Amino acid sequence: MHVLGRHKVHEERRRPVARFRDQWRRRLSRPSSPAHAHSHAHSHSRSHPRGLRERGAVLVEAAILTPVVLALVFGTMEMGYAFYGKLTVNHMSVAGARAASGGANDVLSDYNMLQAVKSAATGMSNNDISLIVVYRATGPGDRVPDNCLISSVANTSLVRGCNRYTSADLALASTQFGCIGPPGPALKNDNNWCPTTRKTALLADAGNGPPDYVGVYVKGVHHNLFGVFGPSFTFTSDTVIKIEPRTLR
Repeated sequence: MHVLGRHKVHEERRRPVARFRDQWRRRLSRPSSPAHAHSHAHSHSRSHPRGLRERGAVLVEAAILTPVVLALVFGTMEMGYAFYGKLTVNHMSVAGARAASGGANDVLSDYNMLQAVKSAATGMSNNDISLIVVYRATGPGDRVPDNCLISSVANTSLVRGCNRYTSADLALASTQFGCIGPPGPALKNDNNWCPTTRKTALLADAGNGPPDYVGVYVKGVHHNLFGVFGPSFTFTSDTVIKIEPRTLR
């Protein structure tokens, strides 16, 4: 009886320990809830594809935006360079008109005008200066006559004369100017509105005044850097200045 009593006491003491151990084993061996397991598996399975999708989206955005950004950058540079070409043509026209005004009725007035235009063509070759017209204008707001854009026109009291030049004329020697020869050809390039017939007197009573208005029209081709807006631009400029008086009458 004594031994049996001790055995029962021992069994009662170890029963809570065994019960706790068995509960812990069952808890460890119990599978997670389906919702938790599914959520964990789902999040794990989708974490890697989500990163791939994000990287793919970045590549797509870069493929779309990169051409737009490059077009803006190169387009801005192209327009800035084109503006420089436009200013160059304007400067050539102004320089030519000033030379023609200062040259007045000098025999080589047109030759010196062409040299002034050529000197002002910064960054533009002679071949790109496709047309130069010096013409008799009616006032500061006048523009080159349409027929002068096609060919030179003989000057009369009723018809405004003009001398039309191309890029090839920029390389001519001074002997090719002066209205009539010799030296040079009998009729020279500037004979249609001969510089020596231009009015330079301040007063009109002697028939040589008042001074004529001289216009210089320039047409030039500007070659683009990248071709964003095409291979080239064609710019024109027209400047009219009154001839500087040489005499009173």
